[in-house]
Formats: sequence, structure tokens, C-alpha cells
Amino acid sequence: MDIDRYGNIKISADFKTYSFVSKGPKGELVKFVRFVNLQNLPGTYNLALGTIRHDKVDYAETTDNGDRNQVLATIFHVALTFSRAYPDQKIFIIGRNRATTRLYRGAINHLYAEITSEFSVQGGIYFENADEYRFEEFISNKQYDAFLFERR
Repeated sequence: MDIDRYGNIKISADFKTYSFVSKGPKGELVKFVRFVNLQNLPGTYNLALGTIRHDKVDYAETTDNGDRNQVLATIFHVALTFSRAYPDQKIFIIGRNRATTRLYRGAINHLYAEITSEFSVQGGIYFENADEYRFEEFISNKQYDAFLFERR
């Protein structure tokens, strides 16, 4: 991958939580990634990204610390690490809002070759009436509500 990622990633013994420091104009911010088993999608874990503030993880606020690409490259590395420990588990990713989901779609587009060398990628569309996501092979620049990564 041609984008620098953050080093010194702290990893829990079960490979389900990670933290690293984002450095930018807003200072050093501790980013926290947690994988949570999804009951409604068997064999799938949600990747949740937050920022530790006042000893709590804030999943709602966007930090905008000027290091977006480096953070996204680090998250890709974290997803790789998790998938090596749990190769049969899928990774579900959704943004906290449409803008964040669009950012993730742009990152997938930008890093498509690198990502698809390790994962198959699907885009998901949420159907409210059925209360479910329906996934298809990822199509560049198509609007999706969520993404699903499966280790190759």
C-alpha cells in the first residue's frame, strides 16, 4: 500500500480491539477500533471506529485531524490483522452517517486493487421494509449503505 499508516498499534489478546494515535492539527488523538459480533449477520463482525475522549470511546464525532488517508490505511491494516486471526469471519463496515459511508466508499475505490488482493468486497443496500441489507459485488461509485469484506 502506498499510503503510510500509523505504527505502534495496540492489539488486544483476542484481536478484537485496537488502538493507535492519530497526529494532526488537533493534536494527538487516540483512535479505537473494535470488532463486535453481529447477531443478525452470522459469521460477521462490525468494525467500529471511535476516538477515546475523557476515558470513553466516542463513536459519534468526526475528529477531522487532517490525517484521513493515514487513518484509513491503518484501519485497513487492522482489518487484515483481525482477518488473519478470524479468517472465516466477514467484516461489516458502515459509516455513522451518509458522509462517512461515502468517505469509506471513496477509500475502497482509491485502494481497490490493494483491498481486493486480500478481500472480496460487497456493497450493501438497506431495505427498511424487510429490515435487512442485501449485498452485491462492489461497484465503483455506486451508493451503498454498508460494506462487507470477506477474506480471500
